[in-house]
Amino acid sequence: MKLLNIILEKPGIVFIFTAIVIILSLISAMSVEMTSGTESFFSKDNKVYQQYKLYEKNFIRATGAVFIMIKGDEVVNYDTFQLMLTIGEELSKIEGVESVTSPASILKDFLGFIPTDEALLKDITENYISNLVPKPTLALIMVQVAPMDSKKQEEVAKNIEKSIKLMEIPTGYRLEVTGTPVLGYQIKSEILKSLGITMIASICFMVLLLFIAFSGVVRRKSHAFIPLLISISGVIIIYGLMPRLGIPLSEHTNGALPMLIGLSIEYAVQIQNRFEEEIKKHGVDTALRLSIERTGRALILALLTTVVGFMSMLSAGVPAMAWFGIIASLGLIIAYILSITFLPALLKILENRRRSKTTEKIEEEKKGKLEVGLSFVSKLTATRPYGILIFAIVMCIFGFYVAPMVELETNYNKYIPQNMPAIQKFNELEELVGGQTTYIVVLETDGVDSGIIKKADEIASYITSNEEFIYSYQSAGTLLDAYGSLEKIPENMLNRYVSGSTIAVHLYSSADSFEEFKSTKESIMRSLEFFGWDGDYYVTGQAVIATEIGSIMVESQTVMTLVAYGAILILLIGIYRSFRKAVVPLISISVVIAVMNAVMFIFGVKQTMLSIALNSIVLGLGIDFSIMITERYLEERERSSPVEAIRRAIERTGKATTTSALAMIGGFGSMTLSTFPIMRDFGFLALTAISFSLLGALTVVPAFLMVTEKLGEKIRNSKFFESVTQSK
Repeated sequence: MKLLNIILEKPGIVFIFTAIVIILSLISAMSVEMTSGTESFFSKDNKVYQQYKLYEKNFIRATGAVFIMIKGDEVVNYDTFQLMLTIGEELSKIEGVESVTSPASILKDFLGFIPTDEALLKDITENYISNLVPKPTLALIMVQVAPMDSKKQEEVAKNIEKSIKLMEIPTGYRLEVTGTPVLGYQIKSEILKSLGITMIASICFMVLLLFIAFSGVVRRKSHAFIPLLISISGVIIIYGLMPRLGIPLSEHTNGALPMLIGLSIEYAVQIQNRFEEEIKKHGVDTALRLSIERTGRALILALLTTVVGFMSMLSAGVPAMAWFGIIASLGLIIAYILSITFLPALLKILENRRRSKTTEKIEEEKKGKLEVGLSFVSKLTATRPYGILIFAIVMCIFGFYVAPMVELETNYNKYIPQNMPAIQKFNELEELVGGQTTYIVVLETDGVDSGIIKKADEIASYITSNEEFIYSYQSAGTLLDAYGSLEKIPENMLNRYVSGSTIAVHLYSSADSFEEFKSTKESIMRSLEFFGWDGDYYVTGQAVIATEIGSIMVESQTVMTLVAYGAILILLIGIYRSFRKAVVPLISISVVIAVMNAVMFIFGVKQTMLSIALNSIVLGLGIDFSIMITERYLEERERSSPVEAIRRAIERTGKATTTSALAMIGGFGSMTLSTFPIMRDFGFLALTAISFSLLGALTVVPAFLMVTEKLGEKIRNSKFFESVTQSK
């Protein structure tokens, strides 16, 4: 209360202090780091990812290279091969380029010259270097970038693109650039673009929704947008904190910011809604005190349960999830602090200005459409509680039954915009040389010779002939057959399969889903164990990474959901000292989670690394509405009947709760406009979840409270209960 007294006595100082914090946050936000890729999906001690990075480090591979595609009517000719050599010479001058491998460079290293006889050139190309000339109209140049962090790799990729654009290309030919480093910087540019679109859309949606839903609550329509100001201020502050906390802006965290605009508006809406009720009976200072005091318990409960829900994401051990949870939790805490400090100060300043204008008319209070709608819902809930609960039980059974049928999307490239030039070319490249459905068997040995290479080739042949989804392979044995001896194989080609005393075998698969990825990897491991290898071995590749991502998704969702349920239940039991009161909000949210499973199944929405967090988010957010209704019901129940308590709780607290939900819907709805498919799906699911959370809070929660109270009375009035109490 001392803090509130200071705020009410010195509102101007609070306003200035908050403005300074916001300005400093805007300056800090300019230094936020950006990241992209699957690295944020794995903890540092994840063995599968460590093996993949080890393979990347030891072998020349597509994942760390920039690819240049030369396209034309016929690429296997002397002039085109000379062009490849020229390109190689120019790109080798760029700092950070480790090597440039092309059909022409391999041929020159092998023969010492490029044959002018096109028939001979075609014959050599088809027999020895067909992997870099997958079809007569296309040849590949692989530019290996030196080991460095992703940011520097992307700078090298930009310089390569600039160099390519400055080259004179013969008529009828074109050069296209792709590869992971190119994809990386285009994704980061797209993240900023997507963030701008979703932030603007979020604000526009909420302006519209606040005007429709909240303008009927406040006495002056312009005051309906005050909660949005509080919300935006909080988001700016958390954005400024991200660089200080070491949290980057990624394809996952960029969605948290527009989402927070919708989420963090709730506290200001609840306080301002109660203020508008109390100002009709009291002065400004008293009304502000009562608003914070009477909504304080519910708001603290809502904040704590929401933060618990979001912080449960840390239990998964996935960096991307942890970042999302931390940003969301801190954002809500900041929004709450602003709502009990900045909001009262702002309302005090505005009320003082308002009361100084004697010419202002006070509009007669009218019953708006929102109030009429809530009145209908309250009557329906009060008269049909058993029907509502039966419907909720049916939805739960169906939702949890279809949950295992929802498919997983583990291909990272499907998470990003499919119209990006680099991803379109990257997908084309994967079709040509093998992409996510490539398994790499890495075999360790004491030394590499022709005999060891042949045995590795035998293993690859055995696996290919026995595995359902493996259709072909490439290994050093293929090169050995083509060149006759190990010494004759060009180093640039051999390094793709041999590194020191380690051999890599590439298995190409038609597997196209998480279950197929997983079963194929397990089958490959069984084949390796059966065939036998003297040294250590492991299986890696993008297909294995996709499998691990899927396993992490399934495990993380289970862990996060159980942690969120358990922590929230313990918290509510500790506060209410009653299992019945504690379990009420969780029942409503369980129905919502079941509905989400049903929606995903019906609409064919796949589970992604972001959507797995939805259970925790719904538990954290949707439970707010249930708590608000429960708290108001318990308050009203002290002085009225159950039916009347339900009516008052829904009609009075329902206005602010509905406004909060609509604001959240605006925040999540804006994400459906994101250029990232993963964000669009998440926005759609979250929007649906918040809608059903509101509906559940207004129907399932009061229905459960009423039914359990009636059952409790029947039990207490029963003869069995009387006999038990008398015997005691």
